Amino acid sequence: MGAETLEPASVPRAVRQALFALSCAAFLVNLDRAIFAPLLPALAHDLHSTIAGTGLAVTFYVIPYGLFQLLYGPLGDRRGKVGVVRWVVLLFALGTGLCGAVGGVAMLYVLRAATGACAAAVIPLALAYIGDVVPYGQRQGAIAALMGFTALGNVLSTAVGGIVGDFLSWRALYGLYGVCALGVAALLFRVPAERPETRSVRRESSLQRYLAVVRVGQARHLYLLVALEGIFVTGGFTYLGAFLRARFGISYLAIGLILACYAGGTLLTSRYVLRRRLLSLSERQLIVAGGICLGGGFLALQPLATPLLAPLPILLMGVGFALFHSTLQTRATELLPGRRGTAVALFAFSLFLGGGAGTAALGAVLSFSGYPLLLAISGVGMLAVTLYARLAW
Repeated sequence: MGAETLEPASVPRAVRQALFALSCAAFLVNLDRAIFAPLLPALAHDLHSTIAGTGLAVTFYVIPYGLFQLLYGPLGDRRGKVGVVRWVVLLFALGTGLCGAVGGVAMLYVLRAATGACAAAVIPLALAYIGDVVPYGQRQGAIAALMGFTALGNVLSTAVGGIVGDFLSWRALYGLYGVCALGVAALLFRVPAERPETRSVRRESSLQRYLAVVRVGQARHLYLLVALEGIFVTGGFTYLGAFLRARFGISYLAIGLILACYAGGTLLTSRYVLRRRLLSLSERQLIVAGGICLGGGFLALQPLATPLLAPLPILLMGVGFALFHSTLQTRATELLPGRRGTAVALFAFSLFLGGGAGTAALGAVLSFSGYPLLLAISGVGMLAVTLYARLAW
C-alpha cells in the first residue's frame, strides 16, 4: 500500500521498500496502542487487578510515548530516520512479545512504558523520511498512505479486541504482535539507511535544533494549530463513547463499532481521495473542508434522537481528520528540511500536548456542565481553529 503511493519510476526501489516497511511499523504501533482498551477487562481479570489499576498501564505507555518524540527527532536527523526506527522496532517487538508473559500489573507497567518509549519514534520519523525522499507535490499522497495504515490499525483494534476478549487469549495476541514486529524489523534492516550527518552538523545540540525550528515564523503557527486540533478533536473524541452510552444506553460493542467509523472515514479518505487526488483542492481548501467536517461532526451529534444516525457524523469527522491533519503534516515536513526529524517530532509532541490538555479541560467541562456543552465547545472550537488556519495559511 505504502509503496504504491508513488510511481515506480519516481523513486528508487530501496526507498519504496523503506516506505512500505515504515508503514507496516506505523500500522503495528497504532494497533498495539488502540487494542489495549478492548482488552482491559480480560487483562484485569487474569492479572488479579482492578480495571482502574490495570488501566494505569495506559498512562505508563502514553507519557513515554509523548516525551520520547522530542528525543527521536534530533536523533533521526543525526543518525538517519530508518537507522533509528529499525532498532526501536526491534526493541518494541521484544517488549510487546513479553507483555504476553507478565504475571502482574507491575511488570505490565514496565513493559508498556518501554514499548511506548520505542513506539514514539515510528510515526514522526516515518513522516520525516517521507519528507526527505518524496517531492513536495507528491508528499501528501505518501503521507495519506501512511495515515491509511494507522487508521487501519484503529479499525481493526475494535474487531480484534472484541474477538480476543470473547474467544481467544490476550497473551497469545501480544506474542503474535511481537513476532509480527520482528518481521517488520527484519524488513527495515534489509533496506539501506540514510547517510548520517557530517560531524560538524552532528555537534549541534538538540536544544539548538529545536530553537532553530521554532524561529521559523510559519512553524509557530503550525504548532499552535496542531495543538489546538489536539485540544478540541482528541480531547473531545475521548468522551464520545461515554456520550453514546449515556445518551442512548447502547452496548459497548455497538459503541466500538460506531467509533470505528471515525477510523473508517480516515482510512477511506486517505486511501481513495488524497492518494488518488480525487479532490483538486489547494492546501488551504483542504484545511477548510477538513475543519468544517470535524467541527460540524461534533455539533451534529448533540441533536441526534437515535443511535442509528450516529455513525454519519463520526464518519464525517474521520474524513475531516484525514483532510485537515494530513495537510498540516505535509507542511510540517517542509518547515526546515535540514532539521526535518526535529521539526516533525515537535509537531507530533504539540499534538500530544494539546490532546492531553484538551482531555483534562473537557473532562472538567463534562463534570460541571454535561455533554451538550462539551460537544459545543469541541465543535465551535474546531470551527474557530479552521478560521484561524484559513487566515494564517
